Amino acid sequence: MLEYIGGIESYDFFVNLGSVLGSILLIALYYHKNRSWKKTAAVYLLSLAVLQAGMFAGRLVRGLSYGEDWNIIHIITKPNGNHFIGRVLFAMLVFPLLYCLIFRKKKKEWLEYLDILCIFLAFQHIFNRIACLCGGCCMGKPYSGICAFLCHVDGKTGAGFSYPVFPTQIFEIICMIVLCVLLLVFCFQGRSLTWRFCFGFAVCIFVSEFMMDQTGVLLIGGLSVIQYAAVALFAAGIWFRNASADGSRHISGV
Repeated sequence: MLEYIGGIESYDFFVNLGSVLGSILLIALYYHKNRSWKKTAAVYLLSLAVLQAGMFAGRLVRGLSYGEDWNIIHIITKPNGNHFIGRVLFAMLVFPLLYCLIFRKKKKEWLEYLDILCIFLAFQHIFNRIACLCGGCCMGKPYSGICAFLCHVDGKTGAGFSYPVFPTQIFEIICMIVLCVLLLVFCFQGRSLTWRFCFGFAVCIFVSEFMMDQTGVLLIGGLSVIQYAAVALFAAGIWFRNASADGSRHISGV
């Protein structure tokens, strides 16, 4: 696989590329909504803080997935990997609370900005999985049928290199591209986005986990912790749909 780009590990390169390009998109959409650089900067910094803090939730989901350590403090403070759905769940919970606390808006203005943040989350996960694909991680279960993934790389062995597997990263990349495009279309049509994002992201991750190599993964009732997190995100989507009244509303300025 493509391990380095310009001396930078490909995984770090693509994750950071997604963050930079996604931030540009996020700022542009925030400004398009409010036409105020001051408000745009304030909401962007809030979003950035929430996403950065969400790293700990991502570590928690990933750590509990393997059931090797039940010390929560140890899990969230050690950089042993994370899963993006933990960060997404954290953002869905914390962003509305902090927005209402900081800006003290009684109306559901927070939901309009969370809608836009969801576009960033879908966009970012495209690059997350490109990074995984290039880095050779998060491979699927052994599979030799249609669309199986196999890449021969000198010095690389194991899933996806020694034998074909489910194309889990490619599946999620395609799902996120479709989701991101749909969210952008719905955004400019003035429709609510958050519940649609929650449903789409949750279903993608839930299905993808069935194809993922689950060696060493803790299964509870046949499902992984990541899949339970996907169920929680889907449930959050139901709440957000109710919060947006009939599920379709005009977003002022977008």
